[in-house]
Amino acid sequence: MGRVFFNTRLDSRSITGSYQLLASDSGSIFFNKVAAAATLTLPTIADAQDGWNCKVIIATNVTSGDFTISENSEDTDKIVLCTNEQQNNAAPAGTSTGCTNVLLASGADAEGDMFDIYCDGTNWYIYANVKADAAVTAS
Repeated sequence: MGRVFFNTRLDSRSITGSYQLLASDSGSIFFNKVAAAATLTLPTIADAQDGWNCKVIIATNVTSGDFTISENSEDTDKIVLCTNEQQNNAAPAGTSTGCTNVLLASGADAEGDMFDIYCDGTNWYIYANVKADAAVTAS
């Protein structure tokens, strides 16, 4: 008989409104359960430091307003975004650098769309994996 491991669940949480991520949220999976506009604000890069990471999964379609991932006001243009669109009917979104916000457009999202977020101590790297063409934009 093989070994049995207990307490191997990942740290997961539901987002039910706008939320300020903390340095202690590193390693967590967040399920967005907000149908209205909401903002997920990243911690400062100084607080997060090298190795900070999380995953955000869209668990409820956003039907009113955009879902936004925004850098902290103490950081400026530190987001590097790379987008993978599964239903790509046009030129892929590709990579955007020097961004402040990542927007998932209302009505363009799909349950299961996800964002992997990493910090290297200098920048935020966000990898968006979405179903719809042009669902994610950077600003």
